[in-house]
Amino acid sequence: MEKRPGEIITEFLNFLETADREYGSAYADVGKEDSRVQTFLHDMEFAPSGKERNKIATRLQQSRRARRKGKDRVQLYGKIHDFLTDRQNQNLLKALRRLQNEQVTVEKYLFGNREFKNRVD
Repeated sequence: MEKRPGEIITEFLNFLETADREYGSAYADVGKEDSRVQTFLHDMEFAPSGKERNKIATRLQQSRRARRKGKDRVQLYGKIHDFLTDRQNQNLLKALRRLQNEQVTVEKYLFGNREFKNRVD
């Protein structure tokens, strides 16, 4: 047996938590890039020359590309975030965590240290 059921459940719960953190990070990145736009526009307004405006416009373009990457990550993980934050799903998540703990306990009872010894050999 490659993976025990407890390991698979744990990996799935870890995936959900990681995806939710990724969503939060991406959402913050998008907000940061949004706030930079006003700074770029202000800098362009008062740029002393066309050459300076072009430099600012290049930084603005880079910012917009970074924002797009962030928005894509928000969209990629958005449904998972929505699932996790939906109050109706909280009982399911609690039940999965309970199942995880119970399954790991059963596996420890059944296999004890044999699992560790077999994997080291």
